[in-house]
Amino acid sequence: MNKNLYRIVFNRALGLFQVVAEIVRSNGPGASAGSTAAGSRCLATVSPLRFALALALGQAVILPLAHAQVVADPRAPGNQRPTVLEAANGVPLVNIQTPSAAGISRNTYKQFDVDPQGAILNNSRINTQTQLGGWVQGNPWLARGTARIILNEVNSSDPSQLRGYMEVAGDRAQLVIANPAGISCDGCGFICGVVIISGLGTSGL
Repeated sequence: MNKNLYRIVFNRALGLFQVVAEIVRSNGPGASAGSTAAGSRCLATVSPLRFALALALGQAVILPLAHAQVVADPRAPGNQRPTVLEAANGVPLVNIQTPSAAGISRNTYKQFDVDPQGAILNNSRINTQTQLGGWVQGNPWLARGTARIILNEVNSSDPSQLRGYMEVAGDRAQLVIANPAGISCDGCGFICGVVIISGLGTSGL
């Protein structure tokens, strides 16, 4: 009667998770070749580290969460698309775009969420030390000078979730975040930046 029910088991031979019928028998860690009697069950647990590794290798998937928290909008003009990288410790590192003559760097995203590890907006022309990510390389988009205002526009139907600190690396700047769907700040904070948060829409610049 269980032929239409399924469960997930870890296949040690293949090193990945598989979906199998509920009636399939399995061998537990201490089972011998002759101990696979009908009805025997195996309970497998996965450590957070192993599960994180499986996620990284594409062997496990969590839906509907996205793989990245900060994603540039591919539909935006090239001079408004920031480069999203990672610092040496894995903290998201955003190389902001070249500022205008007025010192405004305009950056457009399709997703802008900050998890508890934080995120860095790189406003430095040279290698610099940060609190969140250690040493980071200079931003190549800032050859003509750094920004006074870092504008972050989010084109999304989902609110931005700010759950960690955001740091402006290099020269101090005003940080503007605009998302027409709204912004949630739960445990967020800011380092080396004067912050203006708007949930009302785009800048119109």
